[in-house]
Amino acid sequence: MCGINGFNFVNRNTLKRMNDSLKHRGPDSEGIYSNKIVSLGHRRLSIIDLSKKGSQPMTYSHKKRKVIIVHNGEIYNFSELKKDLEKKGYKFKSKTDTEVILASYLEWGVDCVKKFNGMWAFCIYDMNKKILFLSRDRAGKKPLYYFYDGKKFIFSSELKAIIKHKINVEINEKGVDLYLSMGFIPAPFSIYKNIFKLEARQNLVFDINKTTLKKEYYYKIPKYTPVENKKQLIKEADKIFEDSINLRLISDVPLGAFLSGGLDSSAIVSKMSKFVDLKKLHTFSIGFKEGNDETPYSDMMKNLLKTKHHHEYFNRNDFESLLKEMFYYFDEPFFDHSMFPSIPLSKMSKKYITVSLSGDGGDEIFGGYPRYNIASKIELLKKIPIFFRKILLKIIPNYSKLNNINEGIRLSLFNKEDFYSEARSYVYKPEIYKKLMREKLKYFLNLTKDNLTEAIIMMDLYFYTIPDNFLTKTDRTSMSKSLEVRCPFLDYRFFELSSKIPTKWKISYSETKILMKEMLKNYLPKKIIKRKKEGFMPPIVEWVNEKNDFNRIINELDKKNLLNKEWKSFSLKILNKKDKVSMTYKTRLFLFYKWYEYWNNNQVTLS
Repeated sequence: MCGINGFNFVNRNTLKRMNDSLKHRGPDSEGIYSNKIVSLGHRRLSIIDLSKKGSQPMTYSHKKRKVIIVHNGEIYNFSELKKDLEKKGYKFKSKTDTEVILASYLEWGVDCVKKFNGMWAFCIYDMNKKILFLSRDRAGKKPLYYFYDGKKFIFSSELKAIIKHKINVEINEKGVDLYLSMGFIPAPFSIYKNIFKLEARQNLVFDINKTTLKKEYYYKIPKYTPVENKKQLIKEADKIFEDSINLRLISDVPLGAFLSGGLDSSAIVSKMSKFVDLKKLHTFSIGFKEGNDETPYSDMMKNLLKTKHHHEYFNRNDFESLLKEMFYYFDEPFFDHSMFPSIPLSKMSKKYITVSLSGDGGDEIFGGYPRYNIASKIELLKKIPIFFRKILLKIIPNYSKLNNINEGIRLSLFNKEDFYSEARSYVYKPEIYKKLMREKLKYFLNLTKDNLTEAIIMMDLYFYTIPDNFLTKTDRTSMSKSLEVRCPFLDYRFFELSSKIPTKWKISYSETKILMKEMLKNYLPKKIIKRKKEGFMPPIVEWVNEKNDFNRIINELDKKNLLNKEWKSFSLKILNKKDKVSMTYKTRLFLFYKWYEYWNNNQVTLS
C-alpha cells in the first residue's frame, strides 16, 4: 500500500507537499521523479521486497523502451506473470510486483491489467509514447483522483494532495446531492468541481503533448447465467476461496486477520488454517457496550481457532474524540456506521501486523443483505394483477406491523428500475440521484434478464456498496494507520462465480447466503452459520441525534450556500422525526457540516 501523485508539468516543491500529505499511506520511504514535462511522487509502505530495489518511482527499460511507475496496491499473481515474462526475455532486478507491472505493460500494453489479479491504482509514464497510463482495479479497492481542466492534469491517491496545487476549489453541488442521498459520492464525481474519481475497472490514458485524456472500461461485467448444479458451484466456490486466500498471504511483513465473528471473517480465518499456524496468527475485533455487539461471536471463534486474538471496546467518548481527526483522512463527506470503530481496529492491528485479511465483499457475492429478500418479494408481487395490488395498498397501511409489506406492494407498482428512486417516498431525492440510480439499475436489469434481485446484487457489487462506499471506508481507515487490508472475496473470480449462482441459492423468503452457508457447514459452528446478519454497527446515529442542534446546523450550512432550497426544506421537515431513516439522514448532515468546518478552517479556503 502506498500513496501516489503526479502531474503534467514541473513543480518539485508542490510535488513534495503532495507526498507529505500522504505520509500516512506510506511512512517507510519517499520518492520523486521529474523531467521537463512530467512529475511523479510516491510514498511507500513496504510489503514485498523491503530493500531499496522496491523503491518508487520505479524505472524499467526493455528493447529501447523506457517506462516509469508509481503504484499503490498488490498484484497477487505477479510470480506467475513474472515466469511468463522471463520466458519472453524480460529480466528483473527486484522481487516486487511493481516491476512485473512495468514489464507486463511493455509486453501487452494497456491490456496488461486484464491479466492482473489484485488491487491497484497506478500511473505509468511511457517515455517513448509520451503518455500517462492510469488504471484502477476491478473492485475499486484502491482510490485514484484526478484534476483536469483541458491543460493541467493532476492525479493522486487522495484529494488532499491535489488541492495542494493553486487550483480553483469549488464545492460541487452534484457531489453534495449524492452524498446526502447515499452517504458517499460515487465515481466519477467528487465533492469538488473539476476533480474526479477514476471508476473501478477503468483505464485512463493522458496524452502529454495533446493534453487530452481517454477513459475505457477494461473489464466487462459478466451476465447473469445461472448454473443449475449446486455441487459443482460449491466445489468451484471452495476452490476459488482457498486460492484467493493463499494468494493474499504473500508478504515480507507480519500478516493477520480481522475476526468479527461474522460469517465472512470467520470463514476466512478458518480457511487460513490450511496455510498458516493459527496459534501464531494475530486476529482482531472491536466490540460495543452500546448497540450491536458481536463480541460473543468473536470470542466463540477465537476460542475455536486458538488464534492470538486482540479485542477492544469502542464507546461514545472514542467517537467524539475521533471527530477531531476523522476528516483529515476522509477528504470528502462520507458516512458509514463502521467508519469510526474501523480506525481503532486498524490502530490496534498495526501494533502487531502490517497486512490484514478482511471479509469485505462476501454479502455482495453470495447475497447477504435483507434488501435482496425485499427485491425477491417484489418479483412475486408483480405477478399479482395490478388492481389487486392497489386494493392491498389501501388496506395494509392500517396495520403498522405490515409497513414493510406495504412498501413492497407500493414499489411493485413502479417499473423495476425505480426500485431506489421510489423507495421511501417521503425522503427527498434530487434529480441527479434518481437519474443515476435508474440508469444503473436499468443497465444491470439488462445483464440479468430483468431479474430484480440479481440486478440489485450486481448494483451493490459494481456500484452501490463496494467501490466508492465500503471500500472507501476500508481504505481510508486502514491507511490512516499505515495498515494494508486484503479482501479474498473481492477476487474477480468471485465476481464471475456470483453471476453463475442461481438466485434461489443466494436468498429465499427468509434466508440469505444459502450456497455459501452450505459450503461452510463442515468447518464453522452452526451458531455462526445460522446467526442473522447484524453488521459492524455502533450506535453512531443515536449518539449524533442525542447531542446536536440540527436547526443550528441547517442554518449554518444555509448561510454558506451549501444546502439548496430543496435540501433545506426537507431537513426542516424531518427536524424532529425519530425514525431510523430520518435520523440517518440527519447524521449525514451533521458529518457534512463537520467535514466543511474542518477543511474550511484547517486546510483550504473553499469558494
